[in-house]
Amino acid sequence: MMICSKVWSLCTIRPLSCIKQSPCSASPIEETVVKPTPILLNPDPNAAVGKTPLTDRFNRFHSYLRISLTEKCNLRCSYCMPLEGVPLSPANHILTAAEIGRLTSVFAQNGVDKVRLTGGEPTMRKDLVDIISQIGSVPGIVQIGMTSNGVALSGKLEKLRNSGLSKLNISIDTLHEAKFDILARRPGFKQVWKTIDRAEDMFDRLKLNCVVMRQVNLDEVTDFVELTRNRNLDIRFIEFMPFGGNNYSMNKFVPYKEMLGLIIERFGDIEKLQDHPNDTSKAYKVNGFEGQFGFITSMSEHFCATCNRVRVTADGNLKVCLHGEAEVSLRDAMRSGIDDKGLENIIAQAVYKKKARHAGIKNLVNLTNRPMILIAHLKPNVNRSYTSYRSFSTKMTHVDSSGKASMVDISSKSNSQRIALAKAVIQVSPNILKALIENNLKKGDAFATARIAAIISAKKTCDLIPLCHQIPLSDIQVKFFQNEQNSTVTIYCRASTVWSTGVEMEALTACSVGALVLFDMCKALGSTEMQIGPINLLGKRGGKADFGVVSFDELDVDLASLK
Repeated sequence: MMICSKVWSLCTIRPLSCIKQSPCSASPIEETVVKPTPILLNPDPNAAVGKTPLTDRFNRFHSYLRISLTEKCNLRCSYCMPLEGVPLSPANHILTAAEIGRLTSVFAQNGVDKVRLTGGEPTMRKDLVDIISQIGSVPGIVQIGMTSNGVALSGKLEKLRNSGLSKLNISIDTLHEAKFDILARRPGFKQVWKTIDRAEDMFDRLKLNCVVMRQVNLDEVTDFVELTRNRNLDIRFIEFMPFGGNNYSMNKFVPYKEMLGLIIERFGDIEKLQDHPNDTSKAYKVNGFEGQFGFITSMSEHFCATCNRVRVTADGNLKVCLHGEAEVSLRDAMRSGIDDKGLENIIAQAVYKKKARHAGIKNLVNLTNRPMILIAHLKPNVNRSYTSYRSFSTKMTHVDSSGKASMVDISSKSNSQRIALAKAVIQVSPNILKALIENNLKKGDAFATARIAAIISAKKTCDLIPLCHQIPLSDIQVKFFQNEQNSTVTIYCRASTVWSTGVEMEALTACSVGALVLFDMCKALGSTEMQIGPINLLGKRGGKADFGVVSFDELDVDLASLK
């Protein structure tokens, strides 16, 4: 496996979009899934349709069918699944292998020649080999592709290839294992690369899909391109897209031209390749490199005018546009006893109604589309009302004259360098400390994971502490001191910015979350033998009341012993 050439410094990585969680589904009491209500269409010989069932009113012919096989996934990627998880459809709502085969046949009879299997995670289907064999036996189908996260795929590759799978895309968003675990909220990095290494020799130009997000993995774009130097890979950088529940923020969005600029800056000699008709990716390569790379620019430069794709969700709804709210239930039509001609007419009506283009990035953020995992937005179905009464002090900066919580107005303050240093102590048993020092915990590298979590939480302080300002941090450094004499680990976090308010809360939040992650990583060895605290601010600079120390050099510890 080729890993990026530069050394990854955990102390300076940008934040990820969320802290590691492990949701399987949302609570049925607190949340309810909201999927776009399927449009009910009946066969209608007089309905407006295109010149063929798969031609829309803008004369786009759709020859590419994407089928989601399942809503289940063995990862919980933040851009794909809401943090709180999603309730799964009942098993009897999911298309059966026979229904998938029938739908494929109807689409193929009308011109579809390519099928791509997606999810969820397709390998979660126990009948995946049979499904691929069925699709491969449909006259007219010349290509069967699949998009997978690769975690559970390595041992299945040969059977899938022999059953007819001809193209493979593997989703991988980072080249660093610790970051992978947090971004995916699950381990699996080594398994994915085992799959990539095997699949590279089995498929013609294996494609790796990478969703690029600012302050998450933008700094790895050029390292992904480096993989193509001696490997026959096609790296596809995907612009971060809004889906239900993925906390989309324009601050995370990176247009492809910015990525391309970074690649040109590093490699210089870039060649634009000829794109095929209906390609979604703008293809490039570094001259002299074996592989290539490209960009899927759904947001900055949409390719709606040449779109030839339609999608069927795992629960049997036809989506003629990935970003559209409109869905038509083909499952219900099939289960009502409709014949293939009637099904064809319903498909033709839906395809004909396809819009010229999606709503655009600013409008897509506010649409009620499914999360990518279901391709369902979660909203509370319990109304809560609270009234609170309290004494208040007019000297509190976050309380107004009526006692209501209020964010401090900092618009009149000038920017200056602000620095804060905080620490958190976690008491552990000698046995736990030994395991930490020797890095032999079953969950993996505890210090690396805690460091990333601390950095993330510093960046997310304004989301965790209600009245904190959103601060553009210049630097976050996290260091650990292991004291074998008293069996403690001290976490030091130093945050800095050039801004109009301080970063004390960012430093304190980072220490707190870092300590919690260490606790979580070590609890299997004895949670009753650990205690967190104290957590305190060691010093700050740049404000009205500077105090204490803000540099690691000023700490009363041996700098060489800081990890």
